[in-house]
Formats: sequence, structure tokens, C-alpha cells
Amino acid sequence: MTVTQFARERLLFTPATPETNAVPVILAFPNEYSVGITSLGYQIVWATLALRQDVQVSRLFTDLSEPLPNNPELLGFSLSWELDYSNILQQLEDLGLPRRSHSRDNQQPLVFGGGPVLTANPEPFADFFDVILLGDGEDLIPNFISAYQQVRQADRQTKLRHLAQLPGVYIPSLYEVKYHSADGAIASIKPIDSDIPPRCKNKPIAEILYQLPP
Repeated sequence: MTVTQFARERLLFTPATPETNAVPVILAFPNEYSVGITSLGYQIVWATLALRQDVQVSRLFTDLSEPLPNNPELLGFSLSWELDYSNILQQLEDLGLPRRSHSRDNQQPLVFGGGPVLTANPEPFADFFDVILLGDGEDLIPNFISAYQQVRQADRQTKLRHLAQLPGVYIPSLYEVKYHSADGAIASIKPIDSDIPPRCKNKPIAEILYQLPP
């Protein structure tokens, strides 16, 4: 399949014309086009981004993509099924990006993820994401992009700390996760310092993610 597949699409909306200084974003789906195109969640998030003039979004699937920006600032993944986990790692590698978030530098995009799988249980893949959106993408994406614009020129850590203040945004690197045992259940999730909010969507992170006591 080639990019001509996109030309055959019949859209129910008209994408906005990106501004000159629009944020270059890649929105990835970790499976083939024929699978991703049926995901309502992915379609809604893409449309939400495509309707913004301050964003230039390109879609990426495992078998084809729209023309991708040379220097994307944000790389998003929509994850609907657990079996697609390994495809995320391959897509990161194909884009020349480190798999683990702590290995990425200021010149590389922030990698964010969302979807029902990550919202239900983000911790197994937390090491690979800079940002995880907990909840409905159409509700979270507008504030996420606007907040990113406020710190667009800042260093990576400043961006992450700023985004951590948003409801529904979980920054794994800014929280300490403790387990009952090496292969046991999570005991607690706490922010690494007092500048990081302990609550998400007005509930403690631990409670919102794993029904742990606050």
C-alpha cells in the first residue's frame, strides 16, 4: 500500500490548513492501515488534531504513512489492543528513536500515548512513554496541545513538568512506583517531589490507575 490509499478516503470534515509555525505531530497506530482506520478512537483523535491550525499532523501505520515531518515535536500512539504493544517498539525503532523515555534528548519528540489499553493499565509500558493520557482523547488533546504550546521552546524536563499539571495527564518519569514484591501488585504511586500533583482528574494517581487507597 502507498500514500494513494489516503487519497481515496472520503472525509466527513475539512482539515484545517496548518499555520507556518504549526507543531509537527505524528499520530501513530501500531497496526496496519486496514485495522487502524476502523478504530473510532484513533479517528476522533486524528480529527481533533487535524482541525487545529496550530498543528500539522501526519498519520503513521505499520504498513504505510502520510509524508512524515523530519523533526516531529510530538509522537502519539493510540493503543486499542494489548497485542499491538510490540509494534510500538518497532515503530519507535523505525523512526530512529530510543525505546525508553529516559534515553531521549531535547532534540527528539515527546512520545505520548492513549487509548483504552493505556488508560486501563499504563504501568507495563510506562518506561516507553513520556506522557500518557488517561481518558477520552477528544477531551484531553485540546488542553494537552495548548499546554505544550506554552512551553514549546523549553527543555524536555520543563515540558514534562508543565504537562504534568494537566488533569488526565500522567508523566511516568515524575512518579515513583512501589510494589509489594518484585513480581507482585503495585503498592503505591507517588510524585517524586512536591511540585508534581499527586492527583489526576481530582483523584490520587494511585486510585485513578489501580484503585489503590489514597
